Amino acid sequence: MVGDALQVEPYSIMFRKDDPAFKKLVDGVLTSMIASGEFEKHYAKWFQSPIPPKGINLNAPMSAELLANLQALSDQPAE
Repeated sequence: MVGDALQVEPYSIMFRKDDPAFKKLVDGVLTSMIASGEFEKHYAKWFQSPIPPKGINLNAPMSAELLANLQALSDQPAE
């Protein structure tokens, strides 16, 4: 595909709405991974590097929307 995106398809993690303790845990782990650079390392491994066993590279850099959500530590969908 070339040209402007027709819509944004953000990545997400789904879990029960009525479990604030679990949400706090997930938010804490993701915040820590983002702050340490570990999130970007894992993203690069799976979306920008050859994936075993066939060595296919998706060559999918992070979108501007995902980068903005990571910087803002937002749990809201990208717009």
